[in-house]
Amino acid sequence: MKDFLARYLVPGLVIQAVMVGGGYSTGRELVEFFLAAGPATGLLGMALTAALFSAGAMISFELARAYGAFDYRAFTRVLLGRFWVLYELGYLTGLALVISVVSSAAAELLAQRLGLPPMASSIAFMAVIGGLVFFGNTILERIISAWSVVFYLAYGTLFVLVALRFGPGLRHAVAATPANFAAAALGGLTYTGYNISILPALIFVARRPRTRREALCAGALAGPLILAPGVALLLTLSAFYPAIAQAPLPISLVLDRLAAPWLELVISAVILGALIKTGAGLLHGFNERLAGVAEERGMLMPRVARSAVAIVVMAVSIYLAAAVGLVRLIAYGYRYSGYYFLLVFVLPLLTRGLYLVVRRGRLDALAAPAVETA
Repeated sequence: MKDFLARYLVPGLVIQAVMVGGGYSTGRELVEFFLAAGPATGLLGMALTAALFSAGAMISFELARAYGAFDYRAFTRVLLGRFWVLYELGYLTGLALVISVVSSAAAELLAQRLGLPPMASSIAFMAVIGGLVFFGNTILERIISAWSVVFYLAYGTLFVLVALRFGPGLRHAVAATPANFAAAALGGLTYTGYNISILPALIFVARRPRTRREALCAGALAGPLILAPGVALLLTLSAFYPAIAQAPLPISLVLDRLAAPWLELVISAVILGALIKTGAGLLHGFNERLAGVAEERGMLMPRVARSAVAIVVMAVSIYLAAAVGLVRLIAYGYRYSGYYFLLVFVLPLLTRGLYLVVRRGRLDALAAPAVETA
């Protein structure tokens, strides 16, 4: 059972855990990309997103396994050839953007719930993430996967409570506006374009599947694992539609309406954990890229250097968050990044990436009889 979880579920859980950051866990991303056109349209858009994520993960996991490319520099070189630098430019910009959103959300959450000043919360946030990236792959994967289970339980409980107390409003909101396929497709594609771009940064999880079948199955499961809590959260937010669309932190509006202090503490802790693991996961992916370069040159990247890199990136990003603001970062930064990655990553992945996977499968099939004969 443990082996099954490690090979088939952990890759998707790690990606889901890193994706659920400042925008996803607070509801802001879901409002921006899905709920703005109505709950029914949002649900359709999320279904499309899950399908695209599964397709992208299936190709990515098998491509990484087949070519032994387990950091984003090696992976994008296989996929994009000499144009791999286009991904890196987008990734570095996106890294600063996501860390900005995560740090901004963490500071606002701690200010609301604990009354901590922004500077103190930012320093604490940097210290925790710096400590996590110090330990590397194994411990980080275990922590991230475990917190994913906690996230599922907490947001599942939140959905049940909202459905019980505000069920009529939820049903009315979903039925009030018919699904708009064009809006759902635009929101789903844009959201996919931005968020699926983290696959190369987290491609170290593809070390777990050992065969082609395992890699494809793990990829197929990734889409539902990533979007399942998002669907529950979207339905939760829909109970308060359309007022929820104007809230900077939609989850805070939901908690205020429920008026359950114990639940506020639980959800706040879960969100804070989500923010931490998003930052740690992305910064670890960047460190893996640096470690790959060091290994090519016959050197080993010290653990202390990993923490130092993470803290420097966070410091720059926190300054950006303070200068721009959470809502504007998500509304404009995420949207334009989504368009960029659709062009430089998603399109090549679904075309050239699929071709490389199919070709490698045929070559392996032709080689198998020769090995058996020998």
